[in-house]
Amino acid sequence: MANIYAADFGDVVKHAVLCEVLVREQPARYLESHGGRLDYDLADVEPSPGGIWDFIELSVEFDSLAASTFSGIVRDLAGQPEHPGRYPGSIAFADALLPPDAEVVAFELIAASASSLLEGLAERGRSAQVNVADGLRGVCELARPGDLVFLDPFQVHERGEEFTSAEAFVALANRGVRTVLWYAIHEPTDSAGWIAEAIEDLPGTVWQARLIGDTTEAGLAGCGFLAAHLSPVTVVAATKIVQDLAGALAVVRPGLRLE
Repeated sequence: MANIYAADFGDVVKHAVLCEVLVREQPARYLESHGGRLDYDLADVEPSPGGIWDFIELSVEFDSLAASTFSGIVRDLAGQPEHPGRYPGSIAFADALLPPDAEVVAFELIAASASSLLEGLAERGRSAQVNVADGLRGVCELARPGDLVFLDPFQVHERGEEFTSAEAFVALANRGVRTVLWYAIHEPTDSAGWIAEAIEDLPGTVWQARLIGDTTEAGLAGCGFLAAHLSPVTVVAATKIVQDLAGALAVVRPGLRLE
């Protein structure tokens, strides 16, 4: 099953930041709300402007991007546009960067994808649970302090069985769980007012970043992050990656800027 958004601009930004978080936080257990597939055949997709092919070409001008954990993983796997390889899903990045004894817990609504994901992780020797269930409710039920939870909805306010992704982020952060929320910005005019309300009473430091441009290539004007309970070192690294992504990808995404 192909994912037409795999390796797009949103994936590149999402995974470049996630890699910096994973390599520094090193949780003993990683939970993800929307598991997807372990990897994707790039021959089946056409990455949008700012996607993997543009990243590979443009990141060489930015030392932090060229030397980033994300770049080190994808360059050999992705190949080149004329000889496309494969692009990892977020679970594959986690598997590559987590300690060998760390457990992965993922949720996926499509049974075939869940089965493929579990089989792939087992082949790699990774201890994992892959549940065919609503991921927002699932991570909120299972996560505890010490874990790292990754939420990556396409619609941040779409409600699952119990939570929206924004509500799940707040619930987890209030319990002291390290949590990263990636969300799509579909239009340049999309309101960010919900963010201040969501984080107003949260304990600890919340990191946020919004990368937004003037166009809506592949359905996105940009994307953003909210993260709670990350270490200061991780926050510095994530901020630097987002800043340099804005600089590099503005060549192909007009008006791209960090807010």
